[in-house]
Amino acid sequence: MSTDTHPRTHAPPADAPAQPATASPRACSPWKIVPIADYALPTDSQPALLRRRWRSFARLLRGDGEDSTQAHAEAELRALPRVRLENLVPPLDWAPAAAALDEALDGGYDEAHDEAPAGARAAHGPGVHVLVCPPACEHASVLAHWAKAHDARTIDPPDAKRILDEDVRWLDELVDAADGRPWVLPRLERCFLRHASGLALLRGVLELAFSGRLGPGLIGCDSWAFAYVQRIWPLPEATLLTLQAFDGEALAAHFVRPHLDGAARRVDFRIASSGKPLLRGPEGEQADARAADTGDAHSPELRQLAAHVRGNPGLAWHYWRRRLRSAPEPRGETGASAGKDDPGRTRRQLATGEDVVWIADNVEAPALPAESGEDDALLFHALLLHAGLPASLLARLLPLPMARIRSKLLRLEALGLIEAAPPAGAQAEPCWQVAALAYPTVREFLRSRSYLTDAF
Repeated sequence: MSTDTHPRTHAPPADAPAQPATASPRACSPWKIVPIADYALPTDSQPALLRRRWRSFARLLRGDGEDSTQAHAEAELRALPRVRLENLVPPLDWAPAAAALDEALDGGYDEAHDEAPAGARAAHGPGVHVLVCPPACEHASVLAHWAKAHDARTIDPPDAKRILDEDVRWLDELVDAADGRPWVLPRLERCFLRHASGLALLRGVLELAFSGRLGPGLIGCDSWAFAYVQRIWPLPEATLLTLQAFDGEALAAHFVRPHLDGAARRVDFRIASSGKPLLRGPEGEQADARAADTGDAHSPELRQLAAHVRGNPGLAWHYWRRRLRSAPEPRGETGASAGKDDPGRTRRQLATGEDVVWIADNVEAPALPAESGEDDALLFHALLLHAGLPASLLARLLPLPMARIRSKLLRLEALGLIEAAPPAGAQAEPCWQVAALAYPTVREFLRSRSYLTDAF
């Protein structure tokens, strides 16, 4: 039987707008690792919104012409070919986040720990830090990049059997393997299960880490697991780091700027409903790469996206890919004149080497059925707390029969609310997790029912 399956308090999210980063060698990068106390959610600037509306009104009074590019109804638009979509929005590279982690650790973990004065090293304890990130921000990948750069030893989490058997030999193995090199524990959320017998190894590994018996190292933890761990073994605030939330300008820098002036083929991103450029300068004109780089480009759409995903770049990646469209084939232009790779490209675009990509206004995110109740909440919360679980473990952690769990999993999958990752390695069954596009909906559902949520 599981314990604490229905916690009823939750950590309130931070509401303050993100603050400008201080100058650094990587100041131009949207990737920032900050102390968790400095984490701030993005917000849409109300004064900026009012200024944009006033400029639009002023242009209307002056009789300024609208953008010449024709708007398109979303029903007319087509999904981008897979190859083109992969070129425009490739998988996120987490190496820059690992570089930002180095910067947050005073120019590199080795230098910060080994070259600091002895008094400073003592003040910072054993040199252990915890990187906390929300779902879709792959903290394990960030730490994998960091570990490779620093020749760090990677600690694999125990399997479910060792956790439930409270097999402390795993802890002894960690001590025996300590060799003076820095170590990385990428997934603290895999070191426990919310069960009467599922917390001993979590407490043990944290005691070893923060007592200094393992030496200097880094721990990665999902934000939902972190909210729970803080009630089991509160971690020192000075050791806690996180990826700063992306605001609209950070999303522009990552998803749009690489395709502007200077790119091999410039991409003209336009709003489908209005035909206007996605990035607009102070007077509404098409922004160039310099404007995007200096923060002078205005994009309400990107600010709204940042607010919707709570600054989560991993979630933004999923939504951004879903919003990109191509125009229908122009009448009278077929074959080579329209472009075989994308029928929405016109003769002018082919001649100039320019691509036009349309941004759909909305992404149809999966919706919760009206009859969603306590059983659904318990299942969602368990999946988020452990960053995904197979059905067999869900049956150990939830007060629900296996038949009901399997039925719910298939139903929620059909609704697009959860998805099954293929079995990995020795794992005999798929791991179920909340679908990325459904995450904002599921999070709000759990928050509204007073479940323990993360603060990100």
